[in-house]
Amino acid sequence: MELIVATHQLAAPGGPQSYALTVAEHLARLGHSVTLYAREIGAMAALARERCLNVSAELDELPERVEGVIVGVDRSLAFELAGRYPDAVRVFVVHGVDDIHLPPPVDGVVAATVALNDRLAVRAAACVGAGEVVRMRQPVDMRRFSAGKQPAPRPARVLLLGNYHGAHGSRAQVIMDAWSRAGLSWDQVGHPRASLAVAERMTEADIVVGYGRSIIEAMACERPAYVFDHAGGDGWVTPDSYERIEAAGFSGLALGTPPDAARLRADLDAYRPELGKLGRDLVRTHHDARQHAAELVALLRRLSPEPPPQQRSALRALALLSEAQLRAEIAHDHHRQQAKQWLDRALALEEQLVIQTAQAAERLDAVRKTRRYRLAQMLAWPVDVVRGLRRWSRSKLAR
Repeated sequence: MELIVATHQLAAPGGPQSYALTVAEHLARLGHSVTLYAREIGAMAALARERCLNVSAELDELPERVEGVIVGVDRSLAFELAGRYPDAVRVFVVHGVDDIHLPPPVDGVVAATVALNDRLAVRAAACVGAGEVVRMRQPVDMRRFSAGKQPAPRPARVLLLGNYHGAHGSRAQVIMDAWSRAGLSWDQVGHPRASLAVAERMTEADIVVGYGRSIIEAMACERPAYVFDHAGGDGWVTPDSYERIEAAGFSGLALGTPPDAARLRADLDAYRPELGKLGRDLVRTHHDARQHAAELVALLRRLSPEPPPQQRSALRALALLSEAQLRAEIAHDHHRQQAKQWLDRALALEEQLVIQTAQAAERLDAVRKTRRYRLAQMLAWPVDVVRGLRRWSRSKLAR
């Protein structure tokens, strides 16, 4: 089959970008002709080309006809490609619960929506225009994410992985403080310290702390994986906890309550290096990209092309509106983060001022208790009396 795999951007690394690249590569290994399409290309696109994949950022450069279109993240791309390929089977892969990440809300734009966890499946099923909702699991390339040296019996190195830990006011410091007594060394990958060599960095660590797709990749590398990020924390992924944590998308929301410092310390005490091997067994069973690619092909072959709305001008208008919404959401998030930074700085300055005022009061009180200060007060007493008499006499004369 001739296939298009599309996502919003192939520049900075992230979960949706890794998914698109993994799926495209494994579909190509099955003999299909695959083109990766994104409006913004960069480091991830260069990595895809190194793996001999076709990459394009121009709609006019795409093939004239394809049998299948797989779109992730960006509903405006779904509108755009429905207009270009009305006879193709079009599938949307939902990666997040925000409005801009949901399938296009118009019947016929996509025939099916792939949900990568139970939370997303419930959200997608409630959407107009989602088509058939198909539950699949996040795919991982088992050869690229493979075991290195075994985790140490006592953990020494932790890799903090994710694009939200670098944000101002992130919750990363909570777990670092809770685990500080263990003498761990910390490494961090993700915005603003992104890396394409994630697998190599994982195999250097004894523990990987993260969320979402990064947890599955860590498990594939035989690392004990601890789910913790900006949304919450579910702890170690074990054979007993896997089903519940996977259903929530490794988001940290399976337990419903964020862990406190006491639970974080207890979880560190429960570290076992064999969690790495158990995790890889789980990934091999449930998340092998080869199986995922085969399931996608079976889905595309089973579905019939869904005729999109007839007026291509209407699709184009919807695509532009969706793209404008995406830009507005990105700008809003940027301004919200800036506002939070300024508020945090103002609160920090206020706290510093209160501390400095209290310290100054303590220093003044200490000075007042010295013998020199008391002697100065005794010497100044006659002068104060004379000044008081002068003020009194001036007031009497003024009357």
